[in-house]
Amino acid sequence: MIEDKDRPIFGVLREMIDRTAKIQVCDHRTGYYEDFKCIEDVTHDYDDRSVFGIGLVNSEYCGPGALNTGRYAYAIEVRLL
Repeated sequence: MIEDKDRPIFGVLREMIDRTAKIQVCDHRTGYYEDFKCIEDVTHDYDDRSVFGIGLVNSEYCGPGALNTGRYAYAIEVRLL
């Protein structure tokens, strides 16, 4: 198992995420999440948080440019500690 101190921080990962992708940022401990149109819309308050994992989810964000699957749209999910 990866120790928390060895996990990358979101600020570093931010530079590697596709600028056109929808983003969902989730607090791994509470389950609270926020949807964003693109990485530039994600607040820098998250930059010092450790990354628990990343994946692809069906997000509730369905704004312009979203790859829609009915009510939902694909987004990169970043789970933070």
